[in-house]
Amino acid sequence: MRRRRYRLCNTLPGRARPQPPRPEIPGFIDTALVPPRAGLVPSQLIARMADDMRQAAGHGGGITEEDLVRLGFTRAQVKLHADDARALAQQLAGASL
Repeated sequence: MRRRRYRLCNTLPGRARPQPPRPEIPGFIDTALVPPRAGLVPSQLIARMADDMRQAAGHGGGITEEDLVRLGFTRAQVKLHADDARALAQQLAGASL
């Protein structure tokens, strides 16, 4: 009859194994995150919403109320400031041919 050999841990009790080094988080991660939009003051909110509208137009489509809500605006903010943001986005985009 064959006996099974069990491998036992070769460290002494109470001794911790060295931990692998932790990776460093690059500094650009903080700048890659989008700041929250719901807490902005109205002038910053309109500028941010206009910029989001311009980016959506640049990607070949428009932006809906649902898209703005997904980006972090509240529905009340969208209803209140969307017209002003649209006008600012059109003004910043300049004349198109």
